Amino acid sequence: MNWYNNYKSEWKEIIETVASEIKRSNIIVEKDLIQSLFLYELSKEDIPFVFKGGTSLSKAYGLIDRFSEDIDLSMNKKPTDSEKRKSHDIIINIANNLGLELSNPDMIKTRYNYNKYIFKYESLFDSDKLEIIIETSYYQSVYPVNKHIINSYIGTFCKNNNIKMPVPFVIDFEMNVQSVERTFIDKIFAVCDYKIQNMEDRDSRHLYDIAKMLPLISFDDKLDKLIDNVRDDRMLSKNNPSAQLEYNINDMLKEIINKRFYEKDYNFVTKKLLYENYSYDEAINNGLAYVINTDVFLYKK
Repeated sequence: MNWYNNYKSEWKEIIETVASEIKRSNIIVEKDLIQSLFLYELSKEDIPFVFKGGTSLSKAYGLIDRFSEDIDLSMNKKPTDSEKRKSHDIIINIANNLGLELSNPDMIKTRYNYNKYIFKYESLFDSDKLEIIIETSYYQSVYPVNKHIINSYIGTFCKNNNIKMPVPFVIDFEMNVQSVERTFIDKIFAVCDYKIQNMEDRDSRHLYDIAKMLPLISFDDKLDKLIDNVRDDRMLSKNNPSAQLEYNINDMLKEIINKRFYEKDYNFVTKKLLYENYSYDEAINNGLAYVINTDVFLYKK
């Protein structure tokens, strides 16, 4: 079995048509399709998976215009060991049914709070197998969570043009998605964590995401409370050093801006992932520079 089942030629023609119309490469539209096929199967399971991270900002909220190959998953509760094993089995079963091949089985440990599944798939446009990445992180409970429609390039194109698909395909579907506010908070802490750890490589994409999320963020008492609650949770993990009370988030953001810490990575890595012209200075001025003029990241408990 493979992801295209008995519709290889049909899917090839669909992907080529949509890619041409929306000015994306065939491989990007194909990868987005496979992500959607995976998420749809996941949405039918009874485990409380929550879709979060950069790809959710694109596929659930339509906020970012960049390539993102990772599907980030968590739960809206602290899972038991049994639930961790079940979530692993579900992911593997879905992958097998889609003809995806796990390329790093030795790195997967079902009892761990974090796993990175690298799946290979047969591409209709490349002689080599390509990959999608599924990451599960159960360090902290995810909240707030909302039901959102998950979109795809192909599904959106068909809806906008009133096209009926000639192959079996659910154009859109609902699943649990982390709120924009929580993703915004996580990404602010993340850029500070990576600064502390001197890890700018491949992490400047968060600056773009933060700037794109900001118009939807209300800087009010509700956000204040949520930030403090998230910080309390992150304090419990050694992987989140900036949440410790010895660090002032606003001061760290100012240092990131003044030292242009992420500029090199943004210009040489993140800009290549963008489908729009969005400079490093735009990302800073529309994101971190605004945040430091507020007091929402001052711990108030």
